[in-house]
Amino acid sequence: MTTVETASNDKTPPLWQLLFGIIDRPAATFKAVLARRKWTMWAVPLLVLLLCMTAMMVVRTPYDMEMAQQQLERQLSTMSPDQAEAARAGMETFMSFPVRLAMGLITAIIMLLIGIVGQAAILYFGALVAGGEVEFGPVFTMSTWTRLPMAIYFLVQAIFVLVAQRAVNTPGLSTLVATGDLMKDAQNPLFMLLGRLDPFWLWHLFLVVVGLSVAAKFSRVKSLVLTIIYAALALALTALPTLLFGGLMAGGG
Repeated sequence: MTTVETASNDKTPPLWQLLFGIIDRPAATFKAVLARRKWTMWAVPLLVLLLCMTAMMVVRTPYDMEMAQQQLERQLSTMSPDQAEAARAGMETFMSFPVRLAMGLITAIIMLLIGIVGQAAILYFGALVAGGEVEFGPVFTMSTWTRLPMAIYFLVQAIFVLVAQRAVNTPGLSTLVATGDLMKDAQNPLFMLLGRLDPFWLWHLFLVVVGLSVAAKFSRVKSLVLTIIYAALALALTALPTLLFGGLMAGGG
């Protein structure tokens, strides 16, 4: 029995079927997800995201450490031998694998949670302004499910790192403006913005359109317009830190 048939019989399919259903039957999956008002409906996709992200971080952290070590050595080369030795001793703990992995995971988890809550808030208030009758809880649940393409992205990146034996430093379309100098690229708002543009993010936006049409009972056109607004805000927020602090970093260098 398919997800659509199961939902039409007022029987919510198991969670594992819904996780696969988001791929081929997103509308029916969102209907089944939002029909079941349980905390597990947002916690499970969030857990999947966290597990896949952790796998990716474990695989790529050694390469990030190698890159960070190279950058550190370049900075130390401008110091006196005594200053360089003292700085190297002070940074030794922070350059260890457990510390780098823990710091990377904590930062990534915080950013992921902020991103999902921010997405839900934008869509919730946008739906209210557009005349939809929505509650924040279902919109938040829907938002966690629209992020599942990112779980696949994390796994694909982990596999790539394992096979290629190098980290992905130019994600998405950022390779179009990459200079090869990661410090310089990190100060370029366009590099950060283009880094978000990949098939998995477009898949995420498609799911937002479908999810809004279910959660807010909007037409696909109205859902698309609200999704475009959300995407524009998301991209602006991606580039904002670089716009604010990139120039200061460059000037300080």
